[in-house]
Amino acid sequence: MSDIAHMYRPPAVAPENNIPPEVAEYLDGTNLLSKTQAVRVSTVDEQGWPHASLLSAGDMLAIPPARIRFLIFTESVTTRNLVRDGRVTATISFEGGMWELRFRARRIPEPSLEASLACFEATLETARFHAVTYASVISGVTFALNEPELVLSRWERQIRVLRDAGRDEDASR
Repeated sequence: MSDIAHMYRPPAVAPENNIPPEVAEYLDGTNLLSKTQAVRVSTVDEQGWPHASLLSAGDMLAIPPARIRFLIFTESVTTRNLVRDGRVTATISFEGGMWELRFRARRIPEPSLEASLACFEATLETARFHAVTYASVISGVTFALNEPELVLSRWERQIRVLRDAGRDEDASR
């Protein structure tokens, strides 16, 4: 490998700052059992440190072109950070690199949802694809479900809630 191949390559920016099609398809609420890559979600804590959590495709729903909805445990540090600051970054691997999506999130009312979960809607600010010529990202954090039938049932309920959350706002857009 030549030194030229190891040079810095700035991230590519998604066209029109929309959620990239492959990410939108991954978070479309369908075929959930086949989607075993976790999405790393990062917020900023009170001391300014990054705080990471992992969500699944059953916890998130893309609302193209530039919004996502997701569920987080109400009592979590992630929820506290989002309520206080609203900034959230989602990272997921695709096509040999990593998509980094920066959002501004706000808590929204959730119809018929367990009290242990908080619902958020986030609007995309930037989407950048990080890749290099000398290596490829093979996978992100992947998982195997211990009880797929039980998890799928919960995920399907959650996706219905995410589709219904903010429905009045969607109609006015």
